[in-house]
Amino acid sequence: MINPVYLRLIWNSVALLLPILAGQFVIAPLAAYGFWQWKWKYKEGLFFVYMIVMLMPMQLTLVPHYLVTGWPGIRHSWWAIILPAMFHPLRVFLIRQQIKEFPEECLEAARLDGAGEFQIYRKIIVDQAVVFIEGSYKFPMSVYLSQSLDGEAIVYYAASVIYMLPVLFAFLMAKEYLIEGISMSGVKS
Repeated sequence: MINPVYLRLIWNSVALLLPILAGQFVIAPLAAYGFWQWKWKYKEGLFFVYMIVMLMPMQLTLVPHYLVTGWPGIRHSWWAIILPAMFHPLRVFLIRQQIKEFPEECLEAARLDGAGEFQIYRKIIVDQAVVFIEGSYKFPMSVYLSQSLDGEAIVYYAASVIYMLPVLFAFLMAKEYLIEGISMSGVKS
C-alpha cells in the first residue's frame, strides 16, 4: 500500500512544476526575443551578466536568494522556489541561440506588411518550426501529435506510445539510481 505521505509529496512536486513550466513557457521566449531584437547599446553586456548568473553554482547563489526572498515575504512559501525557476537563464540562452539564426529579412518583410512586434513574435518566431518545414512527414513528433487530433484516434495513440518509449527506456535504465536517491533522501515511511 502506498504511504499517503508519498502521495502528498508527489502532489507537491506537480503543484510546483506546473506554474514553473507555465512561467518558463511565457517568459523565456519573450526574454530571448527581447535580447535578440532590442536595440540598446548595452544589450550584449546585460546578456553576458545574465549568462554569468546561469554559470554560477547553486551554493554561490543560495545566500542572496535566501535574502531576496525575505524582502517580499515569500521566503517560506512555494513562491520562493517558483519565481526564480521561472526566470532561469538557461532557457533564455537556449532560445536566443536558436532564434539568432532566423533570417532578418523575414522580420523586415513582416514589418513592411504592417505586423507589430508581438505579431512577429507570436506568428513567426514561436511557430517557426511549422513555417520552415514543408510536408507533415518532416514535422517533429510533437507537432504531428498536436495536429493529428483531428485524424484517426488509433494513429494518434500509436504515435504517442512511440514518442513515449525513449523516455520510458531511460527511466527503466536509471531506475536503480532513482530508488537509491529516494532512499538516501532521508524520507522515512
